[in-house]
Amino acid sequence: MATKEPGHSQAQVGARCLQWDEPAKPTLALEYTYGRRTKGHNTPKDIAHFWELGGGTSLLDLISIPITCDTLRTFSIVLVLDLSKPNDLWSTMENLLQATKSHVDRVILKLGKMNSKAASEVRQKMWSGMQKDHPDFDPEKRKVICKTLRFVAHYYGASLMFTSKSEALLLKMRGVINQLAFGVDKSDIGKLQAHSPMELWKKVYEKLFPPKNISTLKAIQDPARDPQYAESEVDEMRVQKDQEPLTCHDSQQGLQDSLFSSESDNSLYFTYSGQSNTLEVRDLTYQVDVASQVPWFEQLAQFKIPWRSHSNQDSCDLGIQNLSFKVRSGQMLAIIGSSGCGRASLLDVITGRDHGGKMKSGQIWINGQPSTPQLVRKCVAHVRQQDQLLPNLTVRETLAFIAQMRLPRSFSQAQRDKRVEDVIAELRLRQCANTRVGNTYVRGVSGGERRRVSIGVQLLWNPGILILDEPTSGLDSFTAHNLVRTLSRLAKGNRLVLISLHQPRSDIFRLFDLVLLMTSGTPIYLGAAQHMVQYFTEIGYPCPRYSNPADFYVDLTSIDRRSKEQEAATMEKARSLAALFLEKVRGFEDFLWKTETKELNTGTSTVSQTLPQDADCRATAKLPGAIQQFTTLISRQISNDFRDLPTLLIHGAEACLMSLIIGFLYYGHDIKPLFFMDTAALLFMIGALIPFNVILDVVSKCHSERSMLYYELEDGLYTAGPYFFAKVLGELPEHCAYVIIYGMPIYWLTNLRPLPELFFLHFMLLWLVVFCCRTMALAASALLPTFHMSSFFCNALYNSFYLTAGFMINLDNLWIVPAWISKLSFLRWCFSGLMQIQFNGYPYTVQVGNHTFTVPGEKMTDIMDLNSHPLYAIYLIVTGISCGFLFLYYLSLKFIKQKSLQDW
Repeated sequence: MATKEPGHSQAQVGARCLQWDEPAKPTLALEYTYGRRTKGHNTPKDIAHFWELGGGTSLLDLISIPITCDTLRTFSIVLVLDLSKPNDLWSTMENLLQATKSHVDRVILKLGKMNSKAASEVRQKMWSGMQKDHPDFDPEKRKVICKTLRFVAHYYGASLMFTSKSEALLLKMRGVINQLAFGVDKSDIGKLQAHSPMELWKKVYEKLFPPKNISTLKAIQDPARDPQYAESEVDEMRVQKDQEPLTCHDSQQGLQDSLFSSESDNSLYFTYSGQSNTLEVRDLTYQVDVASQVPWFEQLAQFKIPWRSHSNQDSCDLGIQNLSFKVRSGQMLAIIGSSGCGRASLLDVITGRDHGGKMKSGQIWINGQPSTPQLVRKCVAHVRQQDQLLPNLTVRETLAFIAQMRLPRSFSQAQRDKRVEDVIAELRLRQCANTRVGNTYVRGVSGGERRRVSIGVQLLWNPGILILDEPTSGLDSFTAHNLVRTLSRLAKGNRLVLISLHQPRSDIFRLFDLVLLMTSGTPIYLGAAQHMVQYFTEIGYPCPRYSNPADFYVDLTSIDRRSKEQEAATMEKARSLAALFLEKVRGFEDFLWKTETKELNTGTSTVSQTLPQDADCRATAKLPGAIQQFTTLISRQISNDFRDLPTLLIHGAEACLMSLIIGFLYYGHDIKPLFFMDTAALLFMIGALIPFNVILDVVSKCHSERSMLYYELEDGLYTAGPYFFAKVLGELPEHCAYVIIYGMPIYWLTNLRPLPELFFLHFMLLWLVVFCCRTMALAASALLPTFHMSSFFCNALYNSFYLTAGFMINLDNLWIVPAWISKLSFLRWCFSGLMQIQFNGYPYTVQVGNHTFTVPGEKMTDIMDLNSHPLYAIYLIVTGISCGFLFLYYLSLKFIKQKSLQDW
């Protein structure tokens, strides 16, 4: 130790030790000095390295020169500190000792890879050199000690106290020791919360000497700029040199602020107002059934039986192994790693959506309770990787419809509107609030804004835990940075944010509070993002300069599967890194790696005082009932459908064009009536041509909304019943307009019987048939998982109905299988009904050569076996077939998960 008195500076202490007579001069170039101390006749004695830190060189850089595997056994390090600055003494000592210890640990680790026995001997030698402060005496010696202490205490008038394991005596003794040893009053004892003796001494020391400037070796790479090593002469020499870089840095910072001006507002408009949340994973081991990740229809295409492949143990793989962590409100945890590292499996387990997997061991705890589906729905909001939103609604309308279904019944309309505006303000969506959401085919908001709308949908009910699956995928770097800044701000609003990412860029990485690096389902690092480089540096993997830590360490822990040898080598490295990490965090309550000298300080939380305390509203208040869900869903569907004007115009033009083509083909036969078979062909085409276009349109539309339906049903936004009625009834306006545009012109252009009652019966039957086609398409879309399978099923069924309708072949000539198909064919009943409307009760004139015959219309329809059922029965049969398809549609919604192809 040295002071700043003349002749006692650090440099002068080194000079005196080297037996130099000349005084030390302040210089910027004194970075490294090698000296030998001699005693008489120039005989070399003790050899040492003397350094004065400065000129851009840190202790961490210098100690790597002499401390190697070869010299480690014979090395000692002495630190000379400045006692004239007691407020900076602890941080200086702490930083220098930590830097030295870290390098020594790395050298021993490197030595252990070459010679494990030598490394073990070095460690034992290091500890054997330490003196034991409290030797363990036998009972007889302890008696002598006690008697001696009693005598000395009596002789000098001191107070002597003996304690046992009694809690009261321990507390009393602790107070006395704090008062006598540390000078701390008993009332302050409870305020000094420490986990180790070193930490206790630090807190006592800093209570007397508050640190003015706490700096770390990581924060200050150049100790010459550290106030701990300040010397007036040297500082004046650096002033001019520092001006230019400082100006450059200011300009760069200003440029960055201008680039990210959209996120410059860090105000919190919408915070979580409930109690703090915790998410804890304990010893989780999760097994993934790889075969279950393959859709059943793809397994059938590979000539595999789906239920047999699920029972095959060879298809199971461990997605997560021995994972434990604990995260609290106010923190943002980023899960990073290469593909197949276990991110998706972890999110599935936490959110209770373990698709095809099984928990082998471990538990998930939310707010101190074991995780259940009900608890997850109450506390956790899950934002999926893909944006599933209706494209023709505006941002404000999208959030408003969700607010109607998700917020409790007790909320008034004004409160719902205010909640929507708060979310819009928090997510910085005011500038696009009245813009359509859009998608790949509909122009709307940008990709980053659309992703924020997806977050806003989950944020409306003010969850305490927000989980996002790769929120930056598909976004450019600028948009991704702004999005993560938004998530960081949400975490500061007293929320727990958990996101999964591949390899975030460096400025995004700095926004994280905690980082979980995984590979092959095992944790490689879990701790503060700012300490990640330090951790890997200590275990021998420093991050290269100018490299992104996230990129470097994800690449370091990735499994190289290009060859079996490389895969085995990288797997072995990953296992060793995982085992080393588990060893370092063993015994930590939250399983987070921390630096030995600093407390982990990650995340801040702010509780809003202006918002109502409704964070637990999903548990204490009832959500909207089925009626409100139905009215909201049907309003949302009609609004979205009628905003899509190009599609509506195309459908209207299609119906009008088909009607005009058929009408003009049969136009002009008011004087000379059509032949019977020509009229029959006309009626068959009217009922059979246009429904096919309706089927394709409905199937395509349902599958475009299938992912959104799956997510909303899974989140409990509504149930299958309200959606079923809203979907069926919401299709009616477009359906009615379509049938009117198609049915009215064709009836009058083809000169069918011009009676109002007959036209009404004709139109109603046509309406029922087209509606029956819609219900068949709805049922097929909900029953089968892909658009191609649904369209193929509808095409096959429709063609079967088409061929057995009674026009291509007489119904009497069908054998048993097509005869049964014809009984279910709505086209058969449509054709029968239209023929009865036009011919029954109307005499038909037949001319054969020069002879004219009058034949009752019933006879003509009887010949084709179209009079087997009365007209009213035909209406009931078509209505019954429609109800059968609707029932199948409801059962599919209720019991079949509406997964899209991307959700498997």
